[in-house]
Amino acid sequence: MKSDSKRADEVEAAFTSLGLSLDEFLADETKEAPPQRRTRSRWRIPLLLLFATLASMTWVGLAAWSPMELLEAAFYRGSLFEVRRHILANWIPGLLFSVSLTIILGAHELGHYFATRLYGIRSSLPIFIPFPVSPIGTCGAVILMDGHQADRRQIFDIGLAGPLAGLVFALPIAAMGLMYGEPPKTRSHSMQFGQPIVVQALAQVVPVRVATDGNVEMKKPVVKMDRISNDSMNPMLMAAWVGFLITGVNMVPISQLDGGHVIHGLLGRDSRVVCWIAYLACIAYVIYTSIVFKQPMFILMVLLIPLMGVTHPPSRNDNVPLGVPRQIIGAISLVLPFLCIPLQPIVIL
Repeated sequence: MKSDSKRADEVEAAFTSLGLSLDEFLADETKEAPPQRRTRSRWRIPLLLLFATLASMTWVGLAAWSPMELLEAAFYRGSLFEVRRHILANWIPGLLFSVSLTIILGAHELGHYFATRLYGIRSSLPIFIPFPVSPIGTCGAVILMDGHQADRRQIFDIGLAGPLAGLVFALPIAAMGLMYGEPPKTRSHSMQFGQPIVVQALAQVVPVRVATDGNVEMKKPVVKMDRISNDSMNPMLMAAWVGFLITGVNMVPISQLDGGHVIHGLLGRDSRVVCWIAYLACIAYVIYTSIVFKQPMFILMVLLIPLMGVTHPPSRNDNVPLGVPRQIIGAISLVLPFLCIPLQPIVIL
């Protein structure tokens, strides 16, 4: 996920208010090499956030993706015994989850980053966002870039490079999770994760480990894996689930999300109509999940999108043609939200 700085002055002012310099985060190949202090500053915060996010994701992995339930149990019992038990029993699944998810998210953001470097666009290093009280341990990752420098075709390439790079790793990790993954040891059974179409399709072609009479054999399932509880979800499959969800959300053709970049590349300024239709569809989805499931999904995203702008800002040159191959790939990529986002991602039991 990426924030494209149309309002560069506002972004720079926000960094200044925090006592930081935007130039410390944005690399510019056209300028002379920055001083050593600036180079260290540019790397320091992304690295600190990376390690914090690794710790956050490891924590939710060893808590069987139900960290709040574990903390509440410790609070009400006045003992950290359950926390200690989960740490000792699940530190390997926790690490496997955090490393697998870091690979997927890192590939996504590095896809954006290397595309910006290819075109000489100033951009930051990938910035990971920890969120240790959520079931997934992170809010994803972002890069900051100077979108004023990019034309329509470059915006398209930068936007699509991230999701495609992330899927290159998410698909095999999901397949490995279906074949070999072991769930963490826990008594928690507090939620279920709805499985997207892409995982359900993989489950039909990938041999799945199934226990029969105390033995474990590999066979293909006869029913769709539409939901998996947190005590049955294994680390690699969970990491892929998060990667698919983030990819699907980012590919919604709105604003400056990856899908917004793609639809702007495909249609130019005419993409505004598609952005508004997609935004209204998201509002309808939030209302639907609120009424049917009593759990409004993605309501925060719907509320924050207007702050970014529902439509995509103009690029440096909107008249640059994409060419037929990019148009075909871009049009196909717009189905990713339907393939990667479950109708009800999380079911609270």
